[in-house]
Amino acid sequence: MVLLMYPKRVFTLVETNPNDEIYELCITLKDVPGAIAKTAQVLSDANINIKTGSLFYGPEGREKGFWTSFIDVSKATVKLEELVDKLKGLDVVLDVKVEKPVPVAYEVIHFPILHGNRRALVMPIDLFKSLFEEVSKILTPSGFAAVFYNAGKKSGVFFAEFLKKEFNLKTIEEQIAVLKQAARAIGWGIIEDENIDMETLSGSIRIRYNIESSIWGKSSDNVCHWTRGFIAGYISAVYKIDLEAVEVKCSASGNPCCEFKLTRKI
Repeated sequence: MVLLMYPKRVFTLVETNPNDEIYELCITLKDVPGAIAKTAQVLSDANINIKTGSLFYGPEGREKGFWTSFIDVSKATVKLEELVDKLKGLDVVLDVKVEKPVPVAYEVIHFPILHGNRRALVMPIDLFKSLFEEVSKILTPSGFAAVFYNAGKKSGVFFAEFLKKEFNLKTIEEQIAVLKQAARAIGWGIIEDENIDMETLSGSIRIRYNIESSIWGKSSDNVCHWTRGFIAGYISAVYKIDLEAVEVKCSASGNPCCEFKLTRKI
């Protein structure tokens, strides 16, 4: 099955061309209809190219929000100081902040990164790979599998309890549905199918584009120990019974997806 993909760039960095003159522009806006349209019109009138951006509420409440963008002013028809004054003159604008990110166009205004209202981290997959590889050098293969499985299981239990409390989830169906949403939103993978027998409390879960198999790349072995632990922990917490998970198919070894078999712990 071919999935229609819509990749999303995390707002941390923008790729630039040699002739670009990049600034980061943060506009604090009132939470009113038309705020984006008014500010965008000012940028358009000044012949400023918006390269990429992000719009989000402030953490302290929803009375205001931030629209932060990387802008290219190389062909602008007004000076940057004049642009800031025009933006500040709008009735929907509370504040304007401009930074020139050098030597690389990293996002430099906002900190910390939040996932909902909790602090989060963006880490390129190559850094995760180096971490996994160094830990694997210290432990035996079986020791590595056990450590990451147990760590994943505890993480799964925590995440299930966190989501249930945070979003007041009432049913098992809701808890499974939110896991699918969250896995896709944070870049972990696409949970394509879950089939759990309510009577025997056994079944399987399939994940396409699983981040853990992507970290390891090609392998003759099943490598997703943290993921299978996470699944076992999450599903155990949801169904309130101790389950174990075994990876029976792994995309690192050439399968189209990773598949995890769930069984009741004896």
